[in-house]
Amino acid sequence: MDRFLTPIGNFEGIIDSIYEAAAIPDLWPSALERIGERVGMRGATLFAVDPDMTVRWTTSKTLADLVTRFISEGWMERNSRAAKLGPLRYPGFVGDLDLFTQEEMDKDPFYVELLRPIGLGWGAGTIILAPTEDVMVLTVEGSSGPVSRKDIAFLDQIRPHLCRAALLSSRLRMERARSAIEALEKLGLPAAALERNGRALLANEKFGKLDDRFALYHHRRLIRDRSANNNLIAALAAVTQGATSSACSLPVRGTAEHPPAIIHLVPICGAANDVFQKAMCIMIVTPFAPPRAPSSDLLHGLFDLTPAEARVARAIIVGQTVESFSSSLGVSRETVRAQLKSVFAKTGVQRQAELVALLVGKTLPLA
Repeated sequence: MDRFLTPIGNFEGIIDSIYEAAAIPDLWPSALERIGERVGMRGATLFAVDPDMTVRWTTSKTLADLVTRFISEGWMERNSRAAKLGPLRYPGFVGDLDLFTQEEMDKDPFYVELLRPIGLGWGAGTIILAPTEDVMVLTVEGSSGPVSRKDIAFLDQIRPHLCRAALLSSRLRMERARSAIEALEKLGLPAAALERNGRALLANEKFGKLDDRFALYHHRRLIRDRSANNNLIAALAAVTQGATSSACSLPVRGTAEHPPAIIHLVPICGAANDVFQKAMCIMIVTPFAPPRAPSSDLLHGLFDLTPAEARVARAIIVGQTVESFSSSLGVSRETVRAQLKSVFAKTGVQRQAELVALLVGKTLPLA
């Protein structure tokens, strides 16, 4: 849809749609569509770039294929419009002919190879330094000639509202993440909100007290174990790219001083599509303590086992074989097998593996 085919939206309605999208990120494509239509363009795209150069974006549906190509084909690094727009530091929208001559545009790969083959080639953009330290870039794209001065003036009117919406949206998302990790603190669980690069944006007090395998680094590495940290970054990348929205669990090796741990990575709902959401996942850390066997006395009482049968049952649970247990007691293997057969009958199982699953799986006082 271009200049002569689009309806004209009213200013107040567009401003309302911007603030609604700040609260509900799924509404950004619709808000950007309205902005594009209002100035007679096919659509609009909003980028946010944080100090680590992580790029997040959202766009009107009419430009989704273009932006996907723009990212996947490396045009971010070859964007001549942005290269000229950035150094200007102009506090408003700038059209193509403010940056290039017509002859320059006719030779520029950004226009000739990316935009014009899909019926585009004219646009305007602005760079906004948001209070969140993000750099925002809003562009409109169309094909029916340069963006008029009247339309540039309209875009300049909505520019401050985009800045306020970015701040509002960022604060709302931060408070949501903070509430989640504080709730986990009350449950006794160490937790942190992670950015896309694996850095902890927020962490509760229990996370800060974890052993030295975990650290609130100012750089990208959160787990000292390189292999575990690489697995964490890969899992975050899958969430960021929208490849998964499911929680996953990752192991962290134990040391001589500390038992193994399990990291549970829980994606924040909608974060992958939220241009102002920095926290992607909640990371919960739980130590892994292998189940211990109930005492012989408890087994004796629960299943009416004789003392000898209870000792055999516990030996099997902790991993001893019939041979090793009989040898340690100085009795024959046949005697131990007979006692184990009696244990099977009294506990209702038929194999050693079933016995282990039954008894270790029970919530019982431990020896």
